[in-house]
Amino acid sequence: MDEAARGVGRSIALVGARLLDARNEQAVEDGILVVGADGRIAAAGPAAAVDVPDEARRVDCGGWTLVPGLIDCHVHLMGAHESTDDAVRRSATDYVVRALQTGRSYLDAGVTTVRDAGGAAAGIRRAFASGAYPGPRTQVSVGFLSQTGGHGDGWTPSGTDLNGASPPDVPNGICDGVEECRKVARLQIRAGADWLKVMATGGVYSVTDSPEAAQFTIDELRVFVEEARAAGIHGVLAHAEGTQGIKNALRAGVRSIEHGDLIDEEGIDLMLAGDVALVPTFLIVEEMLRPDRVEGGVTPPWAVEKVRRMMDRQRESFREAVGRGVRVAMGTDGTAGSHLPAELALMVEAGMSPFAALRSATSEAARLLGLDREVGTLEPGKVADLVLVSGDPLVDPALWRDPARIVLVVQEGRIVADRRGAA
Repeated sequence: MDEAARGVGRSIALVGARLLDARNEQAVEDGILVVGADGRIAAAGPAAAVDVPDEARRVDCGGWTLVPGLIDCHVHLMGAHESTDDAVRRSATDYVVRALQTGRSYLDAGVTTVRDAGGAAAGIRRAFASGAYPGPRTQVSVGFLSQTGGHGDGWTPSGTDLNGASPPDVPNGICDGVEECRKVARLQIRAGADWLKVMATGGVYSVTDSPEAAQFTIDELRVFVEEARAAGIHGVLAHAEGTQGIKNALRAGVRSIEHGDLIDEEGIDLMLAGDVALVPTFLIVEEMLRPDRVEGGVTPPWAVEKVRRMMDRQRESFREAVGRGVRVAMGTDGTAGSHLPAELALMVEAGMSPFAALRSATSEAARLLGLDREVGTLEPGKVADLVLVSGDPLVDPALWRDPARIVLVVQEGRIVADRRGAA
């Protein structure tokens, strides 16, 4: 699509849309949103109240619903659901190419901003930011921080390392003891990390541990928080599934809990006291248990057993946390091929309201990532990251599972995907 078609350098007016902002559950019918030549929202509201500049290109939105660009706070751009045989054949270059391709898939699906939760180098962020490669606005964690034998340690009893090849600008994150943890944290920060990703518990995919196992001491976890704060980066996100590990991470001062499957009442108290966000990641459970992946061994037997043991408790914990007012930010744990924002539908199925789910992927996610002054709502002055969908996501949140219903994607005022004709 050439620059004239995308609207680069000129204002555009999205006309005839239902405007559904993350600030108000009541949509504006027959609305207009004007994007200035600077890529920011110039005006938004009912058609009768918005003046469209004469030079603006009009984009017919045909009664579809316009929402802020979606934000996924937990992705793995270099990851994929694939067999061990396929994974061990991939080089570091293969993983970089995959990350660039996966970023384009996220953008096409209406996800205009992501936080990579481990694996992607800072160069991936720079590649998308340059405009040379289409992709979402990206924050990266670079490497996984794991204790020896922890969830980020790919060692297996056979001696094979299942972590695969890492690019040279993704430092190894395995560390033990306070000073070693400090050194490894600084290596990630030196490599360009926006966040530090720490494994505070075991996990589903790791061979040698369980999700219930607490990993790293509180003193070790505090070192990561201290180093992130000293460097002025966003903070620490914690993979945390088991009850004790969740509470250890919260007491250490992390900014978000990823998964949070077995959080208890005390853990919820700590989250509320610290204003910490929960990133629940339901989609990864659905993707792992797809029959073709289970039967084909892509999801290994030990992972199948663990995820089935955890899934019902995850939903119960999520409902309790939401009911008590814990902040939620959308995260899918998505990889190549798992780019659709189906997490919105899954959170509703787990007990969240459709509007709260939308907020989790827009204004709440923007707040977590420190981008709430720039994106997350349909306010004048904000960057024009926008998604036009067929249907009403407050009535039919299942639409997020269907790529055909994501009919237009705008990033920084540029039309980057347009399927209005097909819709």
